[in-house]
Amino acid sequence: MKHIQNEYIPTSHLRVGKKSPQKFQAILGTCLGLALYDQKRKAGGLIHILLPSPLGNAEFQPESPGKYASSGIPMLINKLRRMGCTTQDLKATIAGGALVGPVSSLDLGLDIGGKSAEIAHRILKEQGIEILKSETGGFFACTLKLDMMTGETKIVPVWETTSAPDAIAPISGPEAIMATIENLQPIPQTALKIFRMFNQDGYSIEDITQELAQDQVLSARTLQMCNSVLFSSTIKIDTLKDAVIMLGKERLAKSVITTAIESYFEQTGPSGYSLCKGGLFFHAVGVACLSERLAKEIGIAHPWLAYTAGLLHDIGKVVLDQQISDRLPFFFRTLGNDKQNIIQAEEKVLGFNHCRAGVILAEKWGFSDALTEVIRCHHTPGDATAHSQLVEIVYIADRLMEKFFTGFNIDKIDALHLEPIINKMDLDGASLARCIEDMPLDILIQEPPNGTANT
Repeated sequence: MKHIQNEYIPTSHLRVGKKSPQKFQAILGTCLGLALYDQKRKAGGLIHILLPSPLGNAEFQPESPGKYASSGIPMLINKLRRMGCTTQDLKATIAGGALVGPVSSLDLGLDIGGKSAEIAHRILKEQGIEILKSETGGFFACTLKLDMMTGETKIVPVWETTSAPDAIAPISGPEAIMATIENLQPIPQTALKIFRMFNQDGYSIEDITQELAQDQVLSARTLQMCNSVLFSSTIKIDTLKDAVIMLGKERLAKSVITTAIESYFEQTGPSGYSLCKGGLFFHAVGVACLSERLAKEIGIAHPWLAYTAGLLHDIGKVVLDQQISDRLPFFFRTLGNDKQNIIQAEEKVLGFNHCRAGVILAEKWGFSDALTEVIRCHHTPGDATAHSQLVEIVYIADRLMEKFFTGFNIDKIDALHLEPIINKMDLDGASLARCIEDMPLDILIQEPPNGTANT
């Protein structure tokens, strides 16, 4: 039995290699995937493309050229040429570029996946590279796989399951859900206190650091988070005093709550909602960053509050994760075949949903009314009342993550509210594209869900 390692290629990244017992994989929604393989040289590669080309100045040299079809595909070809491959022998497979979920006029106007596919076809034609298979567009996310032993490629739906069609999953029931809530390791009290301190007047940054210093584990993990690409650049932060000086009060508070949420999400298993290791946390951070960026773009909510709301919106999924893991084939089939959104599917399979579970946690932990309403209504923004604008920001961010950064967790959002909200906020395709392009992609590095798989 050979050990085949599954290597997941994150958004805006590419990977090349020679014949080896591994499979390159990219989970694609609106993004485009391109696999190239040379059978004579037994070498190939895969790229996971976010956007067609850089926005604005055509002379702009991007920091992450793999992000764009216009720069990433030539880079992939050149890397393979340096390994001895020729364009005559390279064969291509293209996938992705889907209009994920219900399609709006905004989706049709942006057509990001379609434009990326056009650029890919043009470059491959110019280079004389034969396209063996091209499955782009459609309405569903897929996974593009490249077997580095054989050069074989596969394009499979994300929702594909091999379970028996007549399998029936037992309904969990509210009692089991409530028992899970009681047994969960909560967000550390120190983090919750710092969060409340930041949102109240009369507390200085010294008060926050003194409180943080009382929890040595949280302090150590916060310093690690401070040195991540999300909060720091190239300057090493060694102490809480350094963090105060370099980051300031708001960014330090963000690092504390982000660290606490990362620890909380670590209670989930590898086969529940997450499609990759740490998938729920990566999705939460992505929604947080997009929510913060949208708040700055629109100017109707404080960016710090939008970031925090995005970070916390899916805390209820941790409660349901093990229950979903035990019923995963039935859950996938309910989502895929019944054309239900995730809330409806959860109710059908578990008799509960992650928004309800999240509200119980929010009330238990003393979250503000604004954050509780986001947790309750981020799938149903029309139900929001006092904090509808914040809910709508997180709803848009969640939808953008599902469309453009597929592959972190199981989600299926009802997009019927998207276009009216975007119109109400006076957003257009260009402003949304700027928010997507500004995402700090290095924070979204996926790891294989289970390391290696036996074949």
